[in-house]
Amino acid sequence: MASISSLGSGSGLDLNGLLDKLAKAEQQRLTPYTTKQSSYNAQLTAYGTLKGALEKFDNLSKDLAKEETFKGTTASEHDAFKITTNNKAVPGNYVVEVTKLAQAQTLTTQEKISNQTAKLGTTGVADRSISITAGNPPKETKIPLKDDQTSLVEMRDAINNAKAGVTASIMRVADDNYQLAISSSTTGENHKIAIQVNNDAQLGNILNRSAMKETVKPQDAELIVNGTAIKRSTNSINDALQGVTIDVKSKTKDGEPQNLVISTHTAGTTDKIKQWVDSYNSLLDTFKSLTKFTPVKTGESQAHNNGALLGDNTLRGIQSSIKSALSAAQDNPELKGLGNLGISTNTKTGKLEIDSSKLKKALDEKPDQFSHFFVGNGKDSGMATEIHNKIQSYIKSDGIIDNSTKSINTNLDRLKIQVTTVTANIQSTIDHYKQQFVQLDTMMSKLNGTSNYLNHQFK
Repeated sequence: MASISSLGSGSGLDLNGLLDKLAKAEQQRLTPYTTKQSSYNAQLTAYGTLKGALEKFDNLSKDLAKEETFKGTTASEHDAFKITTNNKAVPGNYVVEVTKLAQAQTLTTQEKISNQTAKLGTTGVADRSISITAGNPPKETKIPLKDDQTSLVEMRDAINNAKAGVTASIMRVADDNYQLAISSSTTGENHKIAIQVNNDAQLGNILNRSAMKETVKPQDAELIVNGTAIKRSTNSINDALQGVTIDVKSKTKDGEPQNLVISTHTAGTTDKIKQWVDSYNSLLDTFKSLTKFTPVKTGESQAHNNGALLGDNTLRGIQSSIKSALSAAQDNPELKGLGNLGISTNTKTGKLEIDSSKLKKALDEKPDQFSHFFVGNGKDSGMATEIHNKIQSYIKSDGIIDNSTKSINTNLDRLKIQVTTVTANIQSTIDHYKQQFVQLDTMMSKLNGTSNYLNHQFK
């Protein structure tokens, strides 16, 4: 039997070329399936792009659906203290005088120690320890020390590793003179330190509370705000004025109080709205790209560069929901629609445009209505709240987009099985053609041999 490589040698026919043409014709049976696969994969990619654009717009809409976005405040700057405000701060003028800063107690050894790594304790003590009491309420921590742990360096490390509410450090006071300083980890006059060496009198003469000097006194921060004395154990005070944190840095100069001014911060709100408008316009560009349509002449096939979600019901639903929320009138006496805020829609592009002066005027003159326009009741009314709720129904886990992509993946799995089946069927058909061509080639070879023999006999 003729081999495949020599196919046609017996008959003189181009059977290999004919077989190739038949194979290409058979492969066309896969085209409807691969075309659908490409279309579904393009839709999956498009849904990913759509979801990303929606999430970005939703994050900004979610911010505008919060009351605190419209309650921003800012504070004047001062050298003696730093002010941080939140949405609960009340705009106004305050007089602040800092008279004392909170500080942590520090105890320092007084005996001159010439070598920071030399052992200072009695040799051979088995149960030596340091008891440190710190905090409010006081908490005692016992730190065991071996013979090789009684140098300044070793004791410093042992104390710091014990997390006893204190920190230890070594100071080089002069040549051949080192001191160990132990400081409370917490500021305030009620956070005092007590130190006692157990079972080592020699080390106790250096470290016991009676042998150490208080080099920094424990102290509370003290300030006067609008004539009222404020006293706290920390230099960061967040409960004196509502929504205001005062971080004390130094005493006010020459005992003169400083004027603190807290004012409404509308610039942050304006910036947030501009970002929201830009994000919406970017979302429209995404819609346009995903639904792009290229006209074709009569009789021509559909253009391949059309948007992957052209005519998609899910995308149309999203567009309709957002547009409906944007055009809905809100429950305000004057600021009922976006146009009242200085935000208009370009009739040609559908994009939003901002009149900055009109926006600022609405925000400055009617701040409560401005806030209510976007926030509403924070549940199911207010433009930003409605948009956030609607977008979430599409992008949340098991939402509309997730269900759409799951359906596409199910179709792709089904197509994969069909492609495998058709591919196997095509291969079977090609193998059948090969077998028939081999039989034809063999038969033609025999007939040619018989013909040659007869011709030779007749001659």
